[in-house]
Amino acid sequence: MFQKQGLSSPPPSSSSSSPPASKTSITTFREALKIVEADIHHANSLAVDVQRITGGGCIQMRLSYSSLAPVLFFLIRVMDVGSFGCNIYNLPSYLGLIEVLVYKIYVDGKSSVSSYERKAGLREFYGVIYPSLQQLESSSIETEEDVKTKEFWKSRDLEREDECGICMEIGSKMVLPSCNHSLCINCYHDWNTRSQSCPFCRGSLKKVASRDLWVLTDGADVLDSMTLLKENLKQFYLYINKLPLAIPESVFVGYYEYLI
Repeated sequence: MFQKQGLSSPPPSSSSSSPPASKTSITTFREALKIVEADIHHANSLAVDVQRITGGGCIQMRLSYSSLAPVLFFLIRVMDVGSFGCNIYNLPSYLGLIEVLVYKIYVDGKSSVSSYERKAGLREFYGVIYPSLQQLESSSIETEEDVKTKEFWKSRDLEREDECGICMEIGSKMVLPSCNHSLCINCYHDWNTRSQSCPFCRGSLKKVASRDLWVLTDGADVLDSMTLLKENLKQFYLYINKLPLAIPESVFVGYYEYLI
């Protein structure tokens, strides 16, 4: 549950119910918190990167733990609870002694009211929230590159015409694989019954069958990458909104207060 995940390592599967066991030995509660805090900091950076592309607000997270958590962590290590088939790093989270508080910040940097903070266990953080942010951040980079590519081609006036070059009707066009000229499917069938050459360049179409034709698509025929990113982000926020609200309790203190 307190595994340190490198920034360049692949994201864990969202179907995993809990993070894999740490390869390094964690000897103190402070060390465990620092490892989790580093991953939360990385997740916050990913959320900001996504917000930079999509706009609007973004979520941020902070670690919160009960004052009883260090004591319990020490006791379960002394009693060697792990020998009875229980992961000693999962137990404090199962008991609600360690939580990740999720809140929203806006473009001006102001955070939402603290009463609207939602809480997630380490299982939810490592199983859903962290890998989801990694995937969203990766998609946002691809979306930004797609936007730059579209602007590049638009600046050179290379947008395709929707009209068929023969009947002048607007609709989907088929591309001839031999010469890359395009025409609508009706004109192709009509022309192919009378001639076996391209109507534009007279290239041979003797060996070209209907199954060999390509379908010419445009931006309206496929789902825009930005639309897909925003839809995935919407589903992610729906998951966050279903998390239980954090109830302020005196036994919970901030992680930074522990370091002071």
